[in-house]
This record gives sequence, structure tokens and C-alpha cells, in this order.
Amino acid sequence: MHSVTLEYAVVTDPDAFVGFKYYVKAGQAFDADDFADAYKLNRSDLDPGSVLATREAAAKLQPGEWLSVVHSVAA
Repeated sequence: MHSVTLEYAVVTDPDAFVGFKYYVKAGQAFDADDFADAYKLNRSDLDPGSVLATREAAAKLQPGEWLSVVHSVAA
């Protein structure tokens, strides 16, 4: 069962970096294993479609952009 869905947004303002959040910098790939470890999630619970979409979004980042990645857990 894939109960964890990823959501993302492109951020260009470093002042928005407050608290603990997961960011991918332009030129870097999204690492689903690292994300799961950071939030103490089971990697197998991540929805494959949302992982792929997040990887594709990270690959399209331009210099000066970061991808802010969050997750939601289905009840």
C-alpha cells in the first residue's frame, strides 16, 4: 500500500527557508530514499507516481530555484 503522497513547490526566496523542510537545489536529483530517511518513513510507502513527478520537477529546476518537498499520509 502506498500511503504517503509527495507534494512540491518551486521556491526562489531563501528567506522562506524556516524550520525543518526538505529542499532539492537546482542541479541536484530528488532522492526518495533520503527523503524517507529524513522523515522516518518507509520508502515502500511512498507513492511511486508522486516520487516520479517530484524527480521530474527537480530535474526542471533553473539556477536559483529550489524544490520544497512535503508529504501527506493517507488515513
